[in-house]
Amino acid sequence: MNSLQLNTFLEKNAFNIYLNQIKLTMKSMYIRTPQSILLLSIFAGILLFAGCKSGDSSVVEKIDHYASGEMSRKYSEVNGVKDGKMIEYYMSGKLKEELKFKNGIQVDTATKYYENGVRKEVQYFKDGKVHGGDTTFYEDGKPQMTVQFTNGLKDGYLRSYGEDGSLTYEAKFKLDTIVEVKGVPMLRDTSNHQVTQSPESLEKGLKEKLEKENKK
Repeated sequence: MNSLQLNTFLEKNAFNIYLNQIKLTMKSMYIRTPQSILLLSIFAGILLFAGCKSGDSSVVEKIDHYASGEMSRKYSEVNGVKDGKMIEYYMSGKLKEELKFKNGIQVDTATKYYENGVRKEVQYFKDGKVHGGDTTFYEDGKPQMTVQFTNGLKDGYLRSYGEDGSLTYEAKFKLDTIVEVKGVPMLRDTSNHQVTQSPESLEKGLKEKLEKENKK
């Protein structure tokens, strides 16, 4: 039983205990007047409505399968929307991906795995968008690429690495726009809305880079 199921179970139990107490109180009462009968009817209607509301938050466990019958995914739904942890599997039954949802929106950490169990990719989500780091790995576990995101847009450094761990590429983004490659600023050509590196831009960028390095 997961935490959502436990909460629903406790809510229903608390309501049932309360309802039983009311029933015992009703049995001990001797109703003499029409006014008392009316008040009791109204009170019973309120209890019935509250009981219906307490049963609304139903947790349903869902399981999907591959066409060949193997389980491909399992997750929970609350009131018809994904809520909680989702786990995906390879056809072999080994773990493929772990995700988290809140009210149908992807949140927190999402982790993908190679079939050998090594992490393949780790992403961080906020309100359904990648927010923070996104790292992919080689099958031996070494980093392959790292990217920074802000609300689903590349924002910060993108770095790729060789299998030996050496840095093979580096670029800097500002809200999905590339502004720098390997330490050299990019030149924005406003005539055709493209970002390029002209010889002048390369020369200027290299000079700025050398000046920064000399100041260290």
